[in-house]
Parts: sequence; structure tokens; C-alpha cells
Amino acid sequence: MQRIAHQPASLVARHASRAVRPSLCSSTRLASTSSSSSSSSTYSAPVKPGQIPAYDEALAYLAADKQAKLKQLDELKKGKSQSKEVLLDLEINAWINDPEVRWKAANGSANPYTDISQNEAGEKMALSPSSFVLSLLFMQRVTQMNVTPDLLPSIVPLADVQLLVPNEEGVKEAIEPGVFVAPSLTTEGVDVKVQVFHPEEKLYTLLIVDPDVPDEARHSFTTYAHLLTPNIPLSATSTTLPSVPSLLPYVPPHPAQGTPYHRFTALLFVQPSSTPIDLSKKEITREGFNVREFVKEQELEAVGVSFWRAKWDKSVSEVYEKVLGVPEPRYGKAPKFDPYMYKPAKYE
Repeated sequence: MQRIAHQPASLVARHASRAVRPSLCSSTRLASTSSSSSSSSTYSAPVKPGQIPAYDEALAYLAADKQAKLKQLDELKKGKSQSKEVLLDLEINAWINDPEVRWKAANGSANPYTDISQNEAGEKMALSPSSFVLSLLFMQRVTQMNVTPDLLPSIVPLADVQLLVPNEEGVKEAIEPGVFVAPSLTTEGVDVKVQVFHPEEKLYTLLIVDPDVPDEARHSFTTYAHLLTPNIPLSATSTTLPSVPSLLPYVPPHPAQGTPYHRFTALLFVQPSSTPIDLSKKEITREGFNVREFVKEQELEAVGVSFWRAKWDKSVSEVYEKVLGVPEPRYGKAPKFDPYMYKPAKYE
């Protein structure tokens, strides 16, 4: 990939410490997942019973298959002779074709962690089988689009992270992970909803990065940090969260013209202790941000992830001009060499 327009080498120095304009999101906006439901987050069969016999028969077959596998699972659990891996595999297969489970996996506005089982002491929380299947389906998308291992070797989804952006009517709604979102919709910030499942309060770090920024020197790609917010207090009973100051305030996505799609990824890390981490004396730059090195140095554990994809549009030009204050780069394929361009005519 070749850059067409010149971009100053001092890009990092010029906007790493540059303040984000007041019209943009300068702090993380977090909220616990709402318990209220709406029509957009409630499953209903697309076809009413009795309208299409073949559809009714298919639903009956799926229901019978699920019940048969759940019955087999109960019998194997009573026998106590099967390994946990065999039981888990059977439980997943019992739920993975359930229409409602599949719908929730494809609907970003639905919370896959709605069914929570909690013991009487309130010390242990776990996902229900259907919710566990949803997390597997979601993580499959994360691996298929190479969020892992490009950013981290692996991520265990112990927390629910949802990203909300405005729709065509201007109403913010949760997006399905991995969908394309126009850069113009995220210029003023992205709302992040987080739900964790432990009763005690723990500190978390939220990071939003773009791992698809062209690195011309290495003929590869580098990572740009759009937001870094440490020391976020979260617990399962959190209903409202105060505004938490960001170490790296939010900078809008700005995928360069001529580049493939960019994966803007939100990562949630649990911090090792209840003592806030101090990053004020550490020099952190946005461009060339090394996620693995940062996680290792701060002893963080990745417990939540979500992402969206975006390509260049006209709104990106304003980000370079008004926010970053640098010339906008343009990339494209290198021109093909014409061996006959400078050769004299054979006959004159």
C-alpha cells in the first residue's frame, strides 16, 4: 500500500498531547446494562404459527432435538462418568440452534447475559447455558475477524461490553459486534455499556484502539489508541457510574482514504488490585500503541471486548483538519511500470 499525499513525520508529537475539541467526547461514558426491555430487544417469532407448515415443522424439530439433548445431558450428569468437556459440548449443542439464542447472538441490542444464576450467598455468579452459547458465538466473530490474535493472544469474555452509536433517526442503540459504522456516526463519541458479574467492586481499564493503521516504514500496520481510561470502579450492582477522567481522551476514528476497513476495538481489562494504577509519569503515545506490552506492564487481564468496522468517508477529512490538525493522508496502489514509456519508436 502506498501513500499518495505526504503526511508529516511529526504526527505523533503534534497530536498525542493535543486536546480534543469540546464538542467531542473527552471522557468515558459508562453505564450498567439496563434491566428494562423493549420491543427491539425482545425476541418474537418472525412467522406466526399455522401460516407456513414447513416452518412450524422445522421449529418442532429444533425443539425436540434440544429437549432430547438436554434429557441426555441430565442422564449423563446423574451417571457421573463423563468428563466436563463432554458434558459442556453436549450442553452447547443443545442450545446452539435454539431460534431465540441465535436471534440474540445476531441482535446487538440484546444482552446475552440476561439469564444470571446466583447462589444464596451471592458470592458466585455464572452464565446460564443459553448465555454461555451466546458468548461463544460472539467470540467466534472476534476470532474470525482476527481481533485475536492481532491485539491479544486470547480474551475470556467475563464481562458484557456493548457499544452504542446513533442510528439513522439519531437515537443511540447497541450495535452488533463487527458491523460497519460510518465514521460520521462516531465523531462525537461512542457510548460504552458494561455489565460485570461479581458483587464486590473492582477497578477496570477501558481501551479503544485501531490496529489497522498503515505503517509505511515496516510495510505493515500499527495500532492507534483512541481512548484510554484506567481505574473504572465496577460491580454487578452498579446502576450509575460517575464520569471517569481519561488518560488519553477520545479521538474520533479517522481511517485513511484508500485503506481497507479498520477494526475499532474496545477492550475491557480488570486491574490486579483495588489500588488505582498511576500512569501519569508514563509516556504513552497514541500512535504505535503496543497493547500486549501495556497489558504485561500493568498486569491487566482482558475480560471484555467489542468492536466495529469503518472505512473512509468525507467526515474523516474534518477530523484531520479540525481535531488532529495535520494534512490528510491518502493511500492507493503503486502505479504499474510501463516498460515502453521511455523507449524510442522502433521506426522513425
